[in-house]
Amino acid sequence: MASRTSAVLFKLITVSFFCGILNHVIVNREFKKLQWPTEYHYKAERINLKTGMKEPFEVWYGGEQNRSRIDYYNGTVKRFYHFEPTEDTATVYQINPETTDQETNEIVCRKMEDEEIVKYLPQADELIYIGQRLYDGKTVQVWKYEENDELSYKTQRTVYAYANGDDSIPVRSEIVKYKSWNGGLDSHVITNFYFFEATVGSIELDAEHVEECTYLGKLGENFKVDVRFLHPSCPNDVNKAFHSYKRHYNKKHSKAEHEIRKDIFEKNWRRVIEHNKRNAGYKLEINKFADQSEEELSYLTATRPSGPEEKGTMDFPYTDEELKAIEDELPLNYDMRIDGVISHVKNQGACGSCWAFSSTAAVEGALARSNGGKVYDLSEQSLIDCAWESNNGCNGGDLAGTFKYIVNHGIPSEWAYGPYLEQDGFCHLENMTKINYVKGFARVPALSEVALKAALYKYGPVTVSIYATDNMKLYSSGVYYDLDCTENEANHGVTVVGYGQRDDVNYWIVKNSWGEDWGEDGYILMSSVNNNCNLMSDAYYPII
Repeated sequence: MASRTSAVLFKLITVSFFCGILNHVIVNREFKKLQWPTEYHYKAERINLKTGMKEPFEVWYGGEQNRSRIDYYNGTVKRFYHFEPTEDTATVYQINPETTDQETNEIVCRKMEDEEIVKYLPQADELIYIGQRLYDGKTVQVWKYEENDELSYKTQRTVYAYANGDDSIPVRSEIVKYKSWNGGLDSHVITNFYFFEATVGSIELDAEHVEECTYLGKLGENFKVDVRFLHPSCPNDVNKAFHSYKRHYNKKHSKAEHEIRKDIFEKNWRRVIEHNKRNAGYKLEINKFADQSEEELSYLTATRPSGPEEKGTMDFPYTDEELKAIEDELPLNYDMRIDGVISHVKNQGACGSCWAFSSTAAVEGALARSNGGKVYDLSEQSLIDCAWESNNGCNGGDLAGTFKYIVNHGIPSEWAYGPYLEQDGFCHLENMTKINYVKGFARVPALSEVALKAALYKYGPVTVSIYATDNMKLYSSGVYYDLDCTENEANHGVTVVGYGQRDDVNYWIVKNSWGEDWGEDGYILMSSVNNNCNLMSDAYYPII
């Protein structure tokens, strides 16, 4: 796993710099600043050395025509900017393939409004000339910019360029970002140019399929549209997307914090795009967590594994032989949500109480199955306030200890106890007139897929501890399988409410406590292959 980012970050200027090699007569002379041609056309490839992702793209820019264009992956996605000085606005056209149930790879066009066209090459006046060096057998000028914050990052960006008359011809760029607190490498991005010409034709800048374009509004006003339309390689796009993101999620940042959050947002945006290109079986998205650092989000994962010695107050009722016989009786797909016995998805907020929510969800489901489908809304706050013998309130807890508490002391409804506070509070169970009890709880045999399925089908929801990776926090849809998560100790409590099969892959239906606006309406489908994320290592279910 990548090293955790600091909670305090400084503004990182993330601009893609481009380079090209021309068969031009190069004049090797020093000049005070870079000066790009007023029009240009180039091909380049952006390489993220941390992830190994390569992104080829092609750019056309016509300053006098007030138009620009960028193509990604040999024209798979094309974006055109047409600026009209008389209207003081730009029309942006994006053409890309789209596959639906009715059409496969249909070429669609969408258009939006923007304030200006994109030039794509970096702001030259920020770079300082530091000398010459040999690059690919030729002498190039080296320009550098460095930004350092002792509390966050040291950022170095370097541009290698030829001088061609009064213009500069970019050759290569690097952006390297180090963690200031330990000197560790955070990111390293290289952009290599393999073609550059200081001219562009009008035909290349004319948008295609304009007559078929669907108008989507103004960039920066609809986040779900903006994040599909914009791209993190362009600084203007990052600014627009982040402003749109803040408005969509009602984020309030101070002026200084705005830049810090934008840096985190941009990094996560790139991670989402790069992951989704891999077709890994599940998708990520920019969600409400995308502007928070990994350290800040640690409150989401505060469940400790109970340990193999914890067996529960009652034995698991089936032997291995009995499980083999039961296996054929179990349905291929089973979803307790369809039965109407699963309570609504809740949100633990800024409190490390996933252990309480996952345990409560299992008890709610078991009670609903036993009383004809009446769904209870039990109080997680009562567990946070009162179950301190084996837990630590908003600072975490373990599942077996929580179930022991519920067996001994019961759990009231939220209506009777009071609302969820996202804070440690005073225990006031003495005021409760009705407490819900369970007879006991049992541990599901570790690493047994059929045992977990049997427990779900026969008894109800099962609370499990898993290792929640950083990718999981940005999960959107699909069957989640992460090679990294099984090698780490569990840190998060969730509730399994069913199972199924998709494309010959078995999965668990998992209810989370991060709100309905996360994942698939608050749920995640987790692969059962190789005990993914240790889901089958520490599992318990209540017995009514």
